[in-house]
Amino acid sequence: MRIKPESLNSQLTHQLEALYFVFGAEFLSIEQSLSDINAAAKQAGFDEKTSFEIDGNFDWGLITAEIANTSLFSPKRIIECRLKTGKIGVKGSKALTALASNVPSDILLIISTAKLDLAQQKSKWFKTLEQHGGVIQHWEITRDHLVGWISNHMAGVGLESNQEVAQSIAFCTEGNLLASMQEIQKLKMTYPDGKINTQEFLAQAQEQSQYTVYGLIDAALFGDTAQISKIYNTLLNDTAMPILLSSSLYREIKSIINMSIEIHQGGEINAILQTHRVWNKRKPIMANILKRHSYQRLQKLLLSLGRIDRSIKGADNLNVVDELHTLLLNLAGKNQWTQ
Repeated sequence: MRIKPESLNSQLTHQLEALYFVFGAEFLSIEQSLSDINAAAKQAGFDEKTSFEIDGNFDWGLITAEIANTSLFSPKRIIECRLKTGKIGVKGSKALTALASNVPSDILLIISTAKLDLAQQKSKWFKTLEQHGGVIQHWEITRDHLVGWISNHMAGVGLESNQEVAQSIAFCTEGNLLASMQEIQKLKMTYPDGKINTQEFLAQAQEQSQYTVYGLIDAALFGDTAQISKIYNTLLNDTAMPILLSSSLYREIKSIINMSIEIHQGGEINAILQTHRVWNKRKPIMANILKRHSYQRLQKLLLSLGRIDRSIKGADNLNVVDELHTLLLNLAGKNQWTQ
């Protein structure tokens, strides 16, 4: 049967299935579901666990042998199978179908993998898992749903509902679920009773965000070249900065290009910002960049970013640090290129 991620804990309190299959696009969400299942299993007396990392060359007989091997220490055991890919081949499909069809009562079978395509979800082994246990699919958390995801996880750790705080976390972490979870955990440590001082939190978040990749991008969007250089030089010691900055810039510029196309087609800017769910605190910044840059110039920025990304991956030879700085200055409106 299919189980919605948000309904998993409720289901676990009522009944523990013979097997669970967790898959999807968000690694952190998958790990959270696996953690919840393991916690419920431990409460039910499953005290011993054996894990297998499964690739295309895996010997499925190892799992069969493990199940047949009676434990002297625990009558109830967990067999965990982490599939590196949903493409498990004919041999894997037959083995997994057989395992799922005959799970002993003293065994809990937990299987997980990343995103599966539609063909894989229509396979015999997938349908067998669905028939004999609980299947939990995690979809990618889009920007439209990020605030809701954060609000749910805040409630899950005992924090009171606070839309302003959830929006601020979403804005600062830009879809990075791990960073969002870390912010939620810090909130819980700061406000153990769950009652958040909204103004205090927002003031701290504003101060901290000034020296992050997202604060750097906002400085560029707003046209503040002095702030760009100040933040950029502060972040240079972080070796992961170019990767995070490049990917974040790509998402931002791509979104701005889509809005620019709609403006070119005669759309009204405030309506376009609303349609694209731009948060109120960012509307002045976005309106500013859309007025300052033409669609053609934005496309040129995106093409330049593509070459920077290739250089980060070793497929081109640009000086990434210098080129990212130049691109930010161009985004801010300081012309660094020959037209």
